[in-house]
Amino acid sequence: MVAGLDDGWADAVDGALTTLVDRAGVDVAFGARVVPGGDRMVIHRLRGTRTAALQDLVIRNGTGLGGKAMLLKRPVTVTDYVRAREISHHYDGPVSREGLHSIMAVPVVTAGQVTGVLYAGLRQRLELGERMQRLAMGLAGEVRRRLAAPPRPPAPLESAPADMRLRDACRELGAIIERVADPAVRADLEALRRRMTGDPLPRRTAVPRAVLSRRELEALAHAAAGLPNAEIAARMGLSPGTVKAYLRSVMRKLGARNRIEAVNAARALGYSL
Repeated sequence: MVAGLDDGWADAVDGALTTLVDRAGVDVAFGARVVPGGDRMVIHRLRGTRTAALQDLVIRNGTGLGGKAMLLKRPVTVTDYVRAREISHHYDGPVSREGLHSIMAVPVVTAGQVTGVLYAGLRQRLELGERMQRLAMGLAGEVRRRLAAPPRPPAPLESAPADMRLRDACRELGAIIERVADPAVRADLEALRRRMTGDPLPRRTAVPRAVLSRRELEALAHAAAGLPNAEIAARMGLSPGTVKAYLRSVMRKLGARNRIEAVNAARALGYSL
C-alpha cells in the first residue's frame, strides 16, 4: 500500500488513466507513486489490465522504462518492451504476462522532484507518437496541478439553495458519466441527468458504418501489426506515398487522429484486422 493516497493522488491519476484509455485509445494505462525516500515507486492505479501482474509492482529508480523516466525526469517510450536495448529488463515478466509491447512512461514532476509516473501501453507494436506524448505530458501536468491546488471545503447543504445543489449534483453526474466505459450504462446515466436538468432527450439517429475499401483495410491491417509504411508498401506492391494516402483516408473516414485510434475504431465497427 502506498502512503499518502488520501491526499487526492488516486483521484487525480484515475482521471488521467480514464482519458488515456477511453479517449486516447490505448489498451492499458497505469500510474505509479514515488514512496518516501524517492528511490522507488509502486504501481497502484490501473485501467484496462487483464491480469494482476502489474498491481503493486515496485519499480526501482533507473530500472525498466518507468524507472528510467523517473531518473531522467522526462518521457521515455519503447515500441517493443522486452526487446528494447535502451532500458533494463527487470520487469519483463509482469509486462509479458499483461501482453504489452509499446509503452510510454511520463513522469509527474513537482517542484523539481518526480512524485509519480503515468504509463500508457499497447498490446501491439505500434508507435506511440508525439501527439500521444503531448497528451500524456498534459495529463501529468494536470495531476500535478490538482495536487497543488488547495482543497475547497464543501458548502453546508442546508446553506445552499435547492436549485444550486441540483446544478452541482448534475455537474458531478456529468463528470461520472465521462468515466463510464459501458455505453448502455452511459446512456442510462445521461437520461437521468437530462431528467434532472429538464433537457429534452436527443433523438436517436443511426450511426452509419464507415465504408473502407479492400486496399484501405489491407493497409490498416498491416498497420495494426505494427509495420512501418515502407514494409506495408513492399507487401502490398505500392509506393510508401500511396500507403500513406490510404491510411490518411482511413483516419479521415473513421474520425481518427492516428493509427492507434483508427485501428481501435475499425475494430469497434466490426472490421476484422
